[in-house]
Amino acid sequence: MQTINSRRQFLQSSATLLLGAAASSSQLGVAQSSALDTAQSAGVGEDYWSMVRAQFSFSESSIPMNAANLCPSFRSVAETVDMLTANIDHDCSSNNRGKFNGLLARSRSLIADQLNVSSDEIALVRNTSEANNIINNGLHLEAGDEILLWDQNHPTNNVAWDVRAARFDLTVKKVSTPQNRSSVDEQVNTFSSQFGSRTKVLSLTHVSNVSGIKLPIAELVAAAHARGIYVHVDGAQVWGAMSLDLKELDVDSFSASAHKWYMGPKEVGLLYVKAANIDRIWANVIAPGWGSKVATTLVGARKFESLGQRDDAALAALGDAAILHNNISPKRIEQRVVQLAQRLKSGIHALGLELVTPMSPELSFGVCITKAQPGQGNDISNRLYAEHGVAGAATGGVRLCPTIYNTLDHIDRAVTGIEALMT
Repeated sequence: MQTINSRRQFLQSSATLLLGAAASSSQLGVAQSSALDTAQSAGVGEDYWSMVRAQFSFSESSIPMNAANLCPSFRSVAETVDMLTANIDHDCSSNNRGKFNGLLARSRSLIADQLNVSSDEIALVRNTSEANNIINNGLHLEAGDEILLWDQNHPTNNVAWDVRAARFDLTVKKVSTPQNRSSVDEQVNTFSSQFGSRTKVLSLTHVSNVSGIKLPIAELVAAAHARGIYVHVDGAQVWGAMSLDLKELDVDSFSASAHKWYMGPKEVGLLYVKAANIDRIWANVIAPGWGSKVATTLVGARKFESLGQRDDAALAALGDAAILHNNISPKRIEQRVVQLAQRLKSGIHALGLELVTPMSPELSFGVCITKAQPGQGNDISNRLYAEHGVAGAATGGVRLCPTIYNTLDHIDRAVTGIEALMT
């Protein structure tokens, strides 16, 4: 493999080109890094993933391994945000800021292509929580209608429904998946057996942040659609880590955040709404772009982006993150996340410790949780960071969530730390 001496040479930052786009929209197409092309053609090994790790600025003394909560941005993405923010501060005129319309469209189009959907079905909002609440508050429901939830959903995909139910006399039913390691068929039946005549919405989290369990979304969607049930999926723990085809999954709507596994800019979120559903969902926020009391001039899912002044630099930099994902390849990223997670779980299992998360990659993904004694999770997590330089969390136990900036050495270091603190 060709030696790469400069970190900037690998997946080179498009920030300069983006600034050039301020003068000419013809520069919006960013070429792939020739260094990366060379690395890809030579095959992917640990040297390649070391090169990926070098695209992040964190220190080896404090290794991030909590992608379920927050990831560092790619270095070039952070540079783009800084450069474009400085550009706005240098000239905040509407004339200068006009270029961001094209950059936002570019980001939206790149994301839509990755997810195999139309750009008119994509809204770039602020985070998963906002996207979940747009669906929660926007769907028309009648008193007595039922919403079926997974009890392991994120609060913005659970508690938010409780609040709406209390306001509008709706019924919420929460489903618990079996504590033992169930099969895909058992998982589907756990939900489908609860479908009733008043069930109108099935709202799920693709991968639980409190157990690491992965739900069989395609199968659940098919079962729900057979009963005419709307399916919303919180994809916060998969976007940027899993190769996703939302058209194939056939979800009605899907939410996620760029600050997690996507390793993109902060305070940018994703909301996908299937074209056939856009008109049936009311926007939560009405800002410029609405032509009358009930009509909007915004095309498709853009009506959900009507949020007032936004961080234009972050929205533009999302396009940089999308290009980086394309260059590495979403499928390759998914394979690496599974490899790291399986190495981590295997190492913890070999210590004789109990995992909350299923060992099987069919039933789990990148969120890995080790069972801890009640009240001990925070102390173990804090000591893992202070004494071993591995940043995790105490969610559901001791949670570690590795992704592509983590190396095999990082995983082994985490296992060594867990051994020292928990055995």
